Amino acid sequence: MERIQDMPGVAGVTLLTGASVSPPGDALRIDATNEATLAILTLLDETGAFEKGSVTLSEPTAIVAPQHLKEIDQQGNETAWEEMGEQLRRDTNITPNFLLLMATSGAVAAFGLVSDTLHVVLGAMLIAPGFEPLLRILFGIMGHRHGPGAGLRSSLAGYLAMAAGAAAALPLALLLQDRAAADLPGLHWAGYWSSVQASGVAVSLVAGMAGATIVSARLTVFATGVMVALALVPSMALVGMGLASGNTGLAFGGLLRWGVEVLCVLLAGGTVLAIKRRFLHHRRVFD
Repeated sequence: MERIQDMPGVAGVTLLTGASVSPPGDALRIDATNEATLAILTLLDETGAFEKGSVTLSEPTAIVAPQHLKEIDQQGNETAWEEMGEQLRRDTNITPNFLLLMATSGAVAAFGLVSDTLHVVLGAMLIAPGFEPLLRILFGIMGHRHGPGAGLRSSLAGYLAMAAGAAAALPLALLLQDRAAADLPGLHWAGYWSSVQASGVAVSLVAGMAGATIVSARLTVFATGVMVALALVPSMALVGMGLASGNTGLAFGGLLRWGVEVLCVLLAGGTVLAIKRRFLHHRRVFD
């Protein structure tokens, strides 16, 4: 406890003697900056504290400690590895809400693609929680053995729901726009998102890096911007629309574009996570 008290960025340490029932023993509350939290977790791992007890991480609204104002004022926003894991689980576990958001995103994208209206497709991108399931695969590879499978299952279930939503919405979208399924390949945005361009790959690589950075800082409000930069939603919507309309060429083009987008996310996002894992979270992690 003395070593923790002396750490820069530790604003307060409270010892609650005998407060813990399971496991039995004392409880320790520590108020610290983000940087100090990472250092404390490393210390707890080195001393074997994780083998005997548990740690709960939470974020206060504010810490008022005038004597530590400099450290508080200059703290960064790098989150603990386990906090990233909790966020990814909460946002990507296969729940009715997750599947419904992915399906409705596909449906909205179908309406936008059939009407050739960009802002509607952008709205569909903002709805879908489609980036984090892919990142969870990589996060799991660098963490524990259950993570990659959970991320893969979430990705498959979510994007299948998206394709199904687009397929279900297609007949109504065609009816409202007075168009036939044969018209789809000739539409501008359908053609754009069913093909692969070098500029699109470059944008997706940068977006993948940005997305991993956003997740590691828990700035999830900005994650929607990553989905707009990526073409994951419209390309998968085109897969569902192409299969539903019998246009296999459109479906294949959409699947190819989606596959390229996924590879960009895995490569760029994985690079960011690997660097952070090596230099910022090099301790033993429990997620």
